[in-house]
Amino acid sequence: MDIKIILTMNKLLKFILIILLYNPSHLTMAESYDDKIMAIVNDKVILKSEVQLAINYLPSDIIEKEYMNISDEEIIRKILKKLIETNLLIQAADRFGINISDIALENKLSEIARSKKMTINELRNNIIKQGQNYTNYIQEIKKQMTVEALFISQFYSRTNVTEEEIENFIERERINEYGNFEYDLIELVILDEDKLLDPDYVNDIYKNIKLEGFINTQNKYPNVPIDVKTLGIVKHDKLPDIFVKAIHGVNDEEYTEVISSSKGYHILKILGSENKQSSFVNEYKVSHILLKTDVMTSNDTIREKLIKMRNEIKDLEDFKVFAKKYSADKASGFRGGDLGYVRTEGLVPAFASKVKTTPIKKISDPFQSRFGWHILYIENMRSIDDTNTIVRKNVAQRIRVDKAQRERDDWVAKLKDQAYIEIKEF
Repeated sequence: MDIKIILTMNKLLKFILIILLYNPSHLTMAESYDDKIMAIVNDKVILKSEVQLAINYLPSDIIEKEYMNISDEEIIRKILKKLIETNLLIQAADRFGINISDIALENKLSEIARSKKMTINELRNNIIKQGQNYTNYIQEIKKQMTVEALFISQFYSRTNVTEEEIENFIERERINEYGNFEYDLIELVILDEDKLLDPDYVNDIYKNIKLEGFINTQNKYPNVPIDVKTLGIVKHDKLPDIFVKAIHGVNDEEYTEVISSSKGYHILKILGSENKQSSFVNEYKVSHILLKTDVMTSNDTIREKLIKMRNEIKDLEDFKVFAKKYSADKASGFRGGDLGYVRTEGLVPAFASKVKTTPIKKISDPFQSRFGWHILYIENMRSIDDTNTIVRKNVAQRIRVDKAQRERDDWVAKLKDQAYIEIKEF
């Protein structure tokens, strides 16, 4: 075997640890060898030094997972396969005009440094201290960003996910889309396996339950086989699906609707509930007035106009009148400046900040955003459980990634079929 890299994965792991811990002056083992061509990919080549670099950059967890129990030749062929695929993708990115800017690369390096609680200089020094070439490290990061940008632009962003796909995934994976609920429950069962009871009679019993409770109702209908039992605290995923659907949206100390089963009819009372994975978000009922500068109107003039308006406005009705008359945002101005309920995550920073700091039923000071100058009125604030939206969004993202990955794999297979690839003897 011509290329002098590690002969077993145990040795590879030890070797990497040795060069990182005891021999940092060896930036890459490629510097110790005569370089040679390992593969040709269209009009590009993969060198022995690139194979060695790829080995040097293998994380220890990937080594243990993918490389520990395979032969020397299999190691090299596996590395080469990945390098060939990356090469094809980089070539495709060039054809699509995908280019990672220096600013984007710098931002990515800053992100990596922050994740490691380092400055960029500390990250650079740490890379060098580990025996790696910092220039090569940056180039590898840029390649990863290029392939990721190609994936997003050509596959992920073009992949659609339907509501039916989300529903099917949730049902198949038995995902609780409403959070990790626990309920304290009491159950009343009207035993009627043969469905002999008149539905209207069952409904009368249900109405009585809502008026007088389980025990009084059981006593009031002695000729009806009614069983009342305390279920205690039960986790959401331990309940039958028909109970889960009935419980959703029912508040503490309330009763579910009548639940029909093969056993008869069930009514549950929720004594208490707790959602351990709920995600509450604040929504603000906001109205605003927007003014814009022009060649004849300065920022100071606009700001003074808004201060004058704010001082003249006495209540929400006044605010609506001024918004209809003066606001440059015609869409909301037509509605008296009403933006409805909004979440700060979807607003520009200056607007979001003012929304969060303006008291309810008050008008803000004038402030500037990229749209112009504003004053706003906070009519109300509410906190809602957004768990369902977040779960469904995460499911949709997972489905989209899986679909895009399959399309990418098919596309890469076609790229390989159409490309000129030659692997040299080693």
